[in-house]
Amino acid sequence: MPGVAHAREIVVDERRDTVWATAFGSGSVVAFDSRTYREVGRVTVEGAGPTGLAVDERTGTVLASDFTNDRLIQVSPGSAVPRFVPAGDGPLSVSFSANGRTACTAGQGAGTVSVVDLRKGVVTRSIPTGEGAKSVAADSRSGRVLAVNRLADSVSVVDPRAGTVVETVATEALPNHVHLTQDGMAYVLDKSASGPAGEDRITRIRLGSP
Repeated sequence: MPGVAHAREIVVDERRDTVWATAFGSGSVVAFDSRTYREVGRVTVEGAGPTGLAVDERTGTVLASDFTNDRLIQVSPGSAVPRFVPAGDGPLSVSFSANGRTACTAGQGAGTVSVVDLRKGVVTRSIPTGEGAKSVAADSRSGRVLAVNRLADSVSVVDPRAGTVVETVATEALPNHVHLTQDGMAYVLDKSASGPAGEDRITRIRLGSP
């Protein structure tokens, strides 16, 4: 897909056959038709550094974490004018809650997960997880959030409603990203070449029942 300077992350809106991408280098959030690969939308914010990305497929709303300005860029369907919502310190990643009313961000600067009330446009909780918090993913079954702590070599399981860490799981060195499946399996990419042959590794974590 051309025209995405320093592409950082993508998400797919399957209901609308749309692929969204963050272009960190140009401060843009870009949409493409997943069938034709044609660009169908672009929102550019001067001085922004969009990194993480999430989509609410029920509404078509897209959130991009603006690492440079400690905020979220919210793009609503049919609008070229974004809304800005405060986030944590150095938000690299963002995830919607199951009901779409809140979002969680991984704040690399503070080592926290921030819970954001999207309707009010405020941070309601800031939960310490570990140094270098880099990636978040929400479990739609339980509402809990996994946060990868890159410099702490761990993954935190967070209860965003209570504002607590309920479990911490050790990983290989320098975990970088977490992906959650619908059946409660989490896959954490450890980008440290810490395997026996100097390769990167994947840590698999099964979450408990909601």
